[in-house]
Formats: sequence, C-alpha cells, structure tokens
Amino acid sequence: MPPEMPPEMIVDSHCHLDFPDFDDERSDIIARAVAAGVSRMVTICTKLRQEPQVRAIAETYHEVFYAAGTHPMSAAEEPMATVEQLVALAQHPKFVGIGETGLDFCKELSPRADQFEAFERQVVLALEVRKPLIIHSRDAGNDCLALLQRMGAAAVGGVFHCYAEDAAFAGKLREINFR
Repeated sequence: MPPEMPPEMIVDSHCHLDFPDFDDERSDIIARAVAAGVSRMVTICTKLRQEPQVRAIAETYHEVFYAAGTHPMSAAEEPMATVEQLVALAQHPKFVGIGETGLDFCKELSPRADQFEAFERQVVLALEVRKPLIIHSRDAGNDCLALLQRMGAAAVGGVFHCYAEDAAFAGKLREINFR
C-alpha cells in the first residue's frame, strides 16, 4: 500500500515516463516535477508486455508509482493476460491502479469487440484487487459509463483521463466514484 499522502500533495495521476523520448532525461524530468511541487507521479503502462519496464521506473524513483493495463487502441494486438496474471502484478507495493483501459471508438485501431473484452477483463481485475481504474474514453463515453455501472465499478472508482462529454456526463461519473 502506498504511504498516506497529505491533502496538499500534488499528484500527476497520468504520465508516460516509459516512452522512449524520455530515456535520456527521465531523471531530470522527475527532478523538475518534484522541484515544481509534484510529490507523486503515476506512470501508466498501456501494453502489459511493457509492464516490467514501467515497474522498473517506479522501483527506481521514490516519487513514482505505476498502473498497468491494456489501452483500447492496443486491445487487438496485445495478448490477453489472465486475471491470475494481472492479480500477481497488482501485488507490487508501487502498483496503484488498473489501466489505461477503456474504449476508443474515435480511431478504432482495435475492433470494438476486442476493446470491450479487454475493458471488461480489466474491470473484473480492478474489483478483485480493489484498485482504481484509469479510463481512456474517446467517442465511447456512454458505453464506458454503462459498462462500469453494470459491473459495479463504483466499488473501486477511478479517473477518466480522457473523454469529450459535457459537465452533465462528469456529474454521472462522480455518482459512480469516478473523476
């Protein structure tokens, strides 16, 4: 379990510190964030095969935690992990969330059926390990909301880091423990 955080702490809840563009300056990027008042960062794994690299970053830097999941645009190409495999990953002390997951009907780089299967599997995992979800939703807000409601995801909550719906939709998210 991550250490308790004081209420004034600034957290970057969604960054991708594993991207190759940052390889040569990752330490400097993290140091600049800390100097600017960011006390915690959650680096997001978008492909489960990249989890070891993302975990290594979290293990290297005190301020960095991580989440892992399958991004909806990678759902067709990414091998489906079993719930048991995902549960094992979630036992790591710096593992704080499931995702980036969700639905992306904007570009549809993965068929909708594959996106729904990956999303549902990750919601099951989040409920099993009691970790919040990190949701990516483009042109799929109502479908994401309906799936989360149907599966009882309010029990773990989470964050929609990407969506284009209106303030009324944001209110519906708050009702089911999402921000």
